[in-house]
Amino acid sequence: MKFRSLQHHSPTGKINVTPLIDVVMVLIVFYLIVGKLAADRRARVDLPATAIGVQEEGASAKRPIVITLSGEGGIATIDVDGSPVADAPALATLLKGLDASNRPVQVRADRGLEYGSVGPLLDACRQAGVASVKLATRRAQGEGR
Repeated sequence: MKFRSLQHHSPTGKINVTPLIDVVMVLIVFYLIVGKLAADRRARVDLPATAIGVQEEGASAKRPIVITLSGEGGIATIDVDGSPVADAPALATLLKGLDASNRPVQVRADRGLEYGSVGPLLDACRQAGVASVKLATRRAQGEGR
């Protein structure tokens, strides 16, 4: 006499996904931390100090396009929002593609560089039709406004 089983056996076994979810969460946290560290290390510039100017408060409606000009090793390098750009004509082309005429542009230049290296960036902004260019500086010590 043969007894029937009350439980149905499926051809595939049960898969425990809890360890898989744990590994994925650890990877997400890892990449978030590494991304933040990479952004902090990217293009550190020593901004010039000034006692005049206006400090921006709050977030503007449109996020500015940040152009960074750093002079590490005596060679000026340009990057836009973290992406390297070859030269000023390439910058003008990129700004036109980003529709910079409708967004503010912030220029962050290392204080060790000569103005002659900042001038072509401003010309590229003019060629791209940028309406607002802001030069980033840091507040001079002892000056409070």
